[in-house]
Amino acid sequence: MELRHLRTIVAVARHRSFTKAAEELHLAQSAISQQIRRLEVELGIEVFRRTSRSVEVTEEGKIVLAHAHRVLAEMDDFHNELEELSGLLRGTVRIGGTWPFGPYDLFGVLADFRAQHPGVAVHMIEDTQEQMLTMVRDDELDCAFASVDPDAIGEDFAATLLWEDEFVVVASVDHPIASSSHITFEQIASEDLITHRENSSLRRRLEATLGRRGLEPRIGFICTEMSAVRALASHGLGVAVLPRSVAEQDGPPIVIRPFRPEPVTWPIALVWRASRRQPPAAKVFLALALARAEEAVAEDEAPVREPSIAA
Repeated sequence: MELRHLRTIVAVARHRSFTKAAEELHLAQSAISQQIRRLEVELGIEVFRRTSRSVEVTEEGKIVLAHAHRVLAEMDDFHNELEELSGLLRGTVRIGGTWPFGPYDLFGVLADFRAQHPGVAVHMIEDTQEQMLTMVRDDELDCAFASVDPDAIGEDFAATLLWEDEFVVVASVDHPIASSSHITFEQIASEDLITHRENSSLRRRLEATLGRRGLEPRIGFICTEMSAVRALASHGLGVAVLPRSVAEQDGPPIVIRPFRPEPVTWPIALVWRASRRQPPAAKVFLALALARAEEAVAEDEAPVREPSIAA
């Protein structure tokens, strides 16, 4: 058994697909299948159970997978210690993100980090909040930008709140809510809602907020792009709930109304595994990202704004 075999096991388990694992590892799918088959013969167990639709880790495979994670983590620590001794910053920073990031300029942070440390590769993925936190826990990501409350995220993680955006209701300029200064939760539950896919953090946060009040949204349209959600609302096909930073972007005209009697917020936090010894490159990136957050807070303490029309 070699390290490359362990990386193959981890990739197949993460994607639940030989094809996607092959794409990640830049190998042919047949090579992935052969590696797994030979490994299973060597171990005398079935690591993965294949079906026509997916690949599942067996109970024996879960034991192999846990050891694979530990061995690869040890090798990463080994290389990290050597890098620290050499004083050279290199390697890869692996980042996860759940858009939108509000006014926090993540892309600017990434560009500055790349310019300051050209020897470090930056890999970033966008995925669901749950998937990204799982990848941070398993050391498949160094950190993630996610919509979580740092005080309630759990002991596995450390997190710093970067920004707290405000959820607002958006609608066409001739919608009846345009005559109101604010929207109640009962009102939003009575409207046709243009919303996001079921596993969207935005949608889950809104549904949880309504659910605590015994309410359910009335779904009219489901979209994957926030710009499409905003455009549908602008054309009078329903109302939508968006972070204010998104609602106020350029696009078709809409009215923007806050929730009352209490606002609903969208926190953006930087999350990493609490007990992990971060690789040098990830440590430097975390320091830069947190420093930029402190600068942004110092420059802009944004108050809750009045109802408005955005065009």
